[in-house]
Amino acid sequence: MRSPARLRSLTALTAVALAATGATAVATADTPGRTEQVVETWGGIEVSEITLDSPMLPSAGPHPPECDKLSYLRYRLTDGPEDPRQADQVLVMQPGATGGAYSMDRVARNTLHQLASQGKKAEWWSLARRGVCQQDNTGIDAARAAGDYRIAIDYYYNGKAIDGKVFPGWRGLWGDKMGADFGVAQTSRDEYEVLTRELPDQHFRQTKTLCGGHSQGGLLTGLFAATDFTGNREDAGFNQCAGFIALDTLVTADPVGLKVDPLFAKLSELGLAIPEAISTALLKFGLAPADNALIPIFNPQTFNALSILGVAAQFEPDAESDVLKRLPVTWGLDSTFRVGGANNWLDALTGSNNLRDFRFTNQAAFGQILSKNGMNIGLDQVSLGALAGGPVEQKTFPLPDGLQNIPLIGLGVGGALGHEKRVGPTDPTTLYTWNDYRHTPTTFYTDPSKEVVDIADFSRMVSGPLGFTEWYFPTRVLYDTFLALAGSRTGSLSNIKYNAEVMQKPMITINGTASVVKDFLDAQDLAASIIPIAPHFQRVLIPNYTHIDTLAGAETQNNGTPDPVGTAIATFAATTT
Repeated sequence: MRSPARLRSLTALTAVALAATGATAVATADTPGRTEQVVETWGGIEVSEITLDSPMLPSAGPHPPECDKLSYLRYRLTDGPEDPRQADQVLVMQPGATGGAYSMDRVARNTLHQLASQGKKAEWWSLARRGVCQQDNTGIDAARAAGDYRIAIDYYYNGKAIDGKVFPGWRGLWGDKMGADFGVAQTSRDEYEVLTRELPDQHFRQTKTLCGGHSQGGLLTGLFAATDFTGNREDAGFNQCAGFIALDTLVTADPVGLKVDPLFAKLSELGLAIPEAISTALLKFGLAPADNALIPIFNPQTFNALSILGVAAQFEPDAESDVLKRLPVTWGLDSTFRVGGANNWLDALTGSNNLRDFRFTNQAAFGQILSKNGMNIGLDQVSLGALAGGPVEQKTFPLPDGLQNIPLIGLGVGGALGHEKRVGPTDPTTLYTWNDYRHTPTTFYTDPSKEVVDIADFSRMVSGPLGFTEWYFPTRVLYDTFLALAGSRTGSLSNIKYNAEVMQKPMITINGTASVVKDFLDAQDLAASIIPIAPHFQRVLIPNYTHIDTLAGAETQNNGTPDPVGTAIATFAATTT
């Protein structure tokens, strides 16, 4: 567990960060249609939120005025140039599926510090997709500013107003039709607009700007890079970046080389024209869910609850938690606690031994829900440390551990459950605590070398400005991405043209060895060895990192070395630009 000195230093750090937020934030560099507001300054890095007036595409349906804006977080060194065009590099990054701009906070800081150690004054821009206009961060922002998670619970669930504003309520499980307009075409256009408006010199973009993303954000970057925006090849996406960064993903518009062969290219377009038209129509008419509200774990109420729990873990880490008990029983939350937290099938089906039934400190509750040793869904697992203070048992839901090592079967199992042993609490009378990554003992399910994320830092991240998650994640951008990667080039995807040109640019592909994505990238490697036209991606493997760890690795690891992800990105940036 953390020492009092460690706790005091984190509390002081939080106070410094909060001093630069809320009403004390300073607006800078405002021009018509653009605002910039500093939201954090600590650790030698200033973070500002940039907002640009930007109408949605003409094809968009009715939407609130908040959706006619673009936003991103700008990270820069406090002793660096105020004008980004004077920076040595600018890294423009897309978050992954359901990820918000602040989800990349730690890797942004690690990368800038590593570049600074090489004498480089760089910037990192974390893009917020347009769908962030659908969520209300009022309660989370107020709770973070006051250091009191109860404010958020009262705002979202008890009808209490904040500065006269009352939470309008959660959307229905079917959501609404607005998400139908947040597809690949809109997302690509938005990135193009940020780049060309904020960095108007194309030579700077082509020589000093790197584009990339995490998870689906990398795939979206590949589709952006292959897009023809004006009919002029010089304005295509690939011509706006010096190179590409794939963070536990691929940057490509053609992962198996379908567009290399003219016959396959035409067949894929013809075969997917009808599915593309049908999926678009179903979403436009509200006949298919336009967001993620129906999905266990990856739903708006769960994302909100994790931010609330993060505030509790940040400011009251060692207090016995009542967060889960204060939250109401809803489908969105209960499905998460059952699917993500159950030890076995009986627990999952009956709801017995629910996470609400056990006693945790705030930090332990946060850690058990998200750690790779507790969470049952591989995509959400984080190497945060280990549960302490009471007995645990190995999980068998939804499948027992060990199947990941079986050839062929292991690809699907590892991709779903992750690669580590999972455990859960068994004694509802014991107060469970948490051992962070620096104090994790060697057990049958983990050891210090496998824990790489500082839970105190991660709890800070999940309640950050512009959101750690995108609550109402549009299914349209998922459908579009899958269709485009499978070869669709009709409808809103018809401007994706420059597949080969994307692959000719400098690129780094980073992959965690404990990530569920590794299984799929291994499969792509296998395809590349069998199919002559399939592209090959040279990967930088990061030992013991999960999918989320690649965003959140502690700046200093247990072996005393800096975060290897930030180091790899910094090295690539310094040698490419």
